Amino acid sequence: MKQSLLYLFLAGSLLLASCTKNFNSVYSDPEALKNTAAGLFLNDILYDGVNAGLYEALNVNNELTQTTVNQTETVEIHRYIFKTSVFDYSWNTYYPILNNVKDMRAAAKRDKQPNEEAVSLVLWAWLYENLLDTYGDLPYDQALQGYPNFQLQNQFNRQDYVYQDLVNKLDTANNLFNTAVTLESGSDYLYTATDTTGGYKTIKWKKLANTLRLRLLMRVASKSSDARAQINIILSNPTKYPLMASNAETATLRYSGVAPFVNPYATARTIDWNGSRSMTQFFINNLKSWNDPRMPIWCTTTSGQYVGLPSGFARSETDSIAAIPASTLTTGLASSSLMGQIMQYAELQFIIAEAIQKGYTQGNAQTYYEAGVKAAIEYWGATMPSDFLTRPGVKYDGTLQQLMLQKYYGLFFNDMQQWAEIRRTGFPVLPRGDATVGKTYPTRLQYPLLLQTANAANYKQAVINMGGDSTTTKLWWEQ
Repeated sequence: MKQSLLYLFLAGSLLLASCTKNFNSVYSDPEALKNTAAGLFLNDILYDGVNAGLYEALNVNNELTQTTVNQTETVEIHRYIFKTSVFDYSWNTYYPILNNVKDMRAAAKRDKQPNEEAVSLVLWAWLYENLLDTYGDLPYDQALQGYPNFQLQNQFNRQDYVYQDLVNKLDTANNLFNTAVTLESGSDYLYTATDTTGGYKTIKWKKLANTLRLRLLMRVASKSSDARAQINIILSNPTKYPLMASNAETATLRYSGVAPFVNPYATARTIDWNGSRSMTQFFINNLKSWNDPRMPIWCTTTSGQYVGLPSGFARSETDSIAAIPASTLTTGLASSSLMGQIMQYAELQFIIAEAIQKGYTQGNAQTYYEAGVKAAIEYWGATMPSDFLTRPGVKYDGTLQQLMLQKYYGLFFNDMQQWAEIRRTGFPVLPRGDATVGKTYPTRLQYPLLLQTANAANYKQAVINMGGDSTTTKLWWEQ
């Protein structure tokens, strides 16, 4: 394990060094970056980015979305109680990775490599979206001003501004891609776009750019007529805006299982993976009602049965709840090559179905809904039963509630996307545990405490603009 690029980065006025798995020769000396090829940044960025998302999925998203419930007294996210370390993680992790993305783009522009520049813009939008949806307003225009500028006080940009810029960058990426050539340097563990075996893979990166753009546009569509119009433009012109066409084009960093390129939980102790976590009643009961073929892939059985626990139970119930034999995450997931998700083809199908349901574009919503359900099941290596789409609860009924419930399962372990979609649409409606009665569902994570002193003036202004710095302060795109 080697020190990643060391920066005095100014997003949170933090001095950080990110420890990463380095597959290429990326230097810790900032001066050496001036001669580093753009492609040599790619795999570090991908690996660190998906690992960060996987960590957040396991430890935060799954608890907030009632995928799992922690049975200890010390982890209380399912009760909407957070430790300050939870607030720090995304901020302290994503910004250093974004420094590498910034340098990748600079190197691509220097060497006149449009494909590498386009890829860097896709990575930029993916990583910044995760930050934006976690905190709200954040340093953007003035962020990442480390070496050689050493600017320590960064203004925050409003969420709508940052979202628009991310969408614009993905549009720029779409126009930059030359799909008749490869990436020119390094290697590509996502799409192998540095070789021509089976054709030029840069088209897959272009499809990811447009598919990710649809995610961002749908996230803000209820607040932006321009976003709604852009959704229709993209879906109406597949030649200009190609999209993922199958699970084969899903953006998943498939861990090889060969060190160091492994699922980071592959070597974790079983107790660290699922020892104190059980599946929830909400998560299990829906799958059981559909007799969903993903259950044995995701969940263990107890005495031959799938059993979930209630979420949000009181501290006084901890011992009695922990004593109940319940299903947990399978150990197979901890070493699965499918866990490094950026964006699935299934999610695209659900986005299109929603766009049609809401009148943003034309088409048959049922067709896309059913394609999304099928793709979400098959992604995990399961076979969809021939009658699955006619089963009660699965058979298309034209409601957003049903669509978002299936999308919820389709986003299993896709960083913090389940949480974001619940906040955006209100679905699925999660049952409220006794210990969360009277509490508001968390809508964001608070800013790291260090910002209050290290970047006090800009922090205070951001809090004013946001309407507060609490876990119940709504983001601008939320319901």
